[in-house]
Amino acid sequence: MNTDILLPIFYLAVFTFTIQIISTVFRSRAVNNKEHTPEEMFGIPLPDNSSDLIKRLDRNHTNLFEYTVLFYAVCISIYITGKVDGYFVILANSYVVLRLIHSAYHIASNTNFSLRALVWLGSNVVMLWMWIRLVMMF
Repeated sequence: MNTDILLPIFYLAVFTFTIQIISTVFRSRAVNNKEHTPEEMFGIPLPDNSSDLIKRLDRNHTNLFEYTVLFYAVCISIYITGKVDGYFVILANSYVVLRLIHSAYHIASNTNFSLRALVWLGSNVVMLWMWIRLVMMF
């Protein structure tokens, strides 16, 4: 069975862990610099006076668990049903690239919400097309 559809899942999972690690490093620095207590930095919600970067990392990490669950599900469904083809693999990789771009922009500046929303929307259109195409194959 073709396993190429599983690589984009792996890439996105590794990226999600990377964002979590980066967030933990910045939260730990805030604690080590005596800017916040451990309870503040590792509790929910973050304090209002947290740095903007920590807030963006936290929000982006949350984003990576929202619609991406549907991406994981469609990729696994494509794999299980034996419908993996080059087009699905291109779509899956495109979704991952768009999510990486979205995250990079979200974390780095996030000054133009419309631009970020456009990339997010593009990623979801790709994923929706994956779902529609899979259903149309039956």
